[in-house]
Amino acid sequence: MREQPCLLCLVAQGKIQAQKVFEGDRTIAVMNTREPQARGHVVIFPKHHATALHEMDSRDLGEVAVVARTIANAQGLENYNLLHNAGALAGQTVFHAHFHLIPRWSEQEGLRYSWKTDAGFDQQESYLKIREALDAAR
Repeated sequence: MREQPCLLCLVAQGKIQAQKVFEGDRTIAVMNTREPQARGHVVIFPKHHATALHEMDSRDLGEVAVVARTIANAQGLENYNLLHNAGALAGQTVFHAHFHLIPRWSEQEGLRYSWKTDAGFDQQESYLKIREALDAAR
């Protein structure tokens, strides 16, 4: 069984047409025409394949952030979400790192989600694990 080619790699290679709003040395931004959540919904991704943020080159990640800011400013956005799903359990369906810049024009248009305020998770164990890993990386 052949593995399917990466959709965003094909866009980066020019083999699939997309409405590009930005193309730099490391990053591309396209209009989300497949499943837009709002007017002006843009997908930003590195040209170099990485499955998720934690695999991205730091320079690619930096350019993604700058491009997201630039496009948000170009649209005059004050309310928006910048979304990255890493892994199938987190909702990733295209396994090339990408970020959704989703304007929130109104209560009805934009990303909708529910944020639990009373989940009751004890964060101490995670805090210690993160701190240990970061201290060891220094």
